[in-house]
Amino acid sequence: MHASGDFGLFEPFVVTYPSASYALRGYLLLPIGQGPFPAVIFQHGSAGLLPSNKQGIEALRRMGYAVFVALRRGHNGNPGPHWLSLVSSPWGSPEMGGELVNALNGETDDVLASLDWLCAQPQIDPDRIALAGSSFGGVVTILAAGRTSQFRAGISFAGPSQTWPHASALQEAMIASVQKTPLPFFLLQAQNDHSLLPTYMLGAEFARLNKPHETRIYPALGTTPMEGHGIFGGGVAWWYADVERFLAQWL
Repeated sequence: MHASGDFGLFEPFVVTYPSASYALRGYLLLPIGQGPFPAVIFQHGSAGLLPSNKQGIEALRRMGYAVFVALRRGHNGNPGPHWLSLVSSPWGSPEMGGELVNALNGETDDVLASLDWLCAQPQIDPDRIALAGSSFGGVVTILAAGRTSQFRAGISFAGPSQTWPHASALQEAMIASVQKTPLPFFLLQAQNDHSLLPTYMLGAEFARLNKPHETRIYPALGTTPMEGHGIFGGGVAWWYADVERFLAQWL
C-alpha cells in the first residue's frame, strides 16, 4: 500500500528524512497556532500506514501537538526491506522470533533517525517530543525507548498482540527495553484485542521496577479481535481524554 494513494489529504505535508542509506517519506502535520510546538512521532503497524490511522493522527493534532508520521523502511513505498522478507523461519519457532527482533531493530533505527530529523525542525520544540505507535508501531516505540532518553514519554496502542504469544525473543527484547527506559509509558488495548498479554506483562515489569506508567484495557471495540486491535484509529472516543491528560502531564 502506497502512502500517496491512500493519504492524498496528507500529501501537502510530505517530508523526507534520512535513515542509514535510505531516504524515507513521512508526513509532518502541524496544529493550529504558533510554534515551536510539542510533538508526537507516530509509528504505524506491520501493514504500514493505513487509512484507519487517520482519525487517531488527527486526534493527536487536535490536542495541540505536531504529529510526525514517520514511515519506516519497506513500508508504504519506502525503500529498504519489508520485515516479512527478513522473517523466513516457521511462525512461532525460536528462529522466527530472533529474525523478527532483528528486523524490528532495523526499523527502530528509523524511529531514532526520525527523532533526529524532527529535532532539527524550527517549528518543533525538541525538548517536548513523545513517541506513540500502534501494533508493531507500539513495539518499535518500546524498543526505541530502550535506546534513547530523548523522548519525554511513550504510548503503545495495542502493542504486539498478534505476535506476542509466538515470539519469545520479542517478549525478551521488549522487557529488556522496559528495564532500560527512563520514560513514562502508557500501555493501552481494547478488551477484544487478539491478546492482552503485552499490556499485562509489560505493565507488570514497569510496576516491578516502580517506573511511571499507566495501563488501560478499554471496553471491546466492534465484535472481532481485529476491530479491537484497531483501537488507535477506530477507538478515539475510548482513549482521547486519557491520552490527552497523559501527554499534558509529561510534555
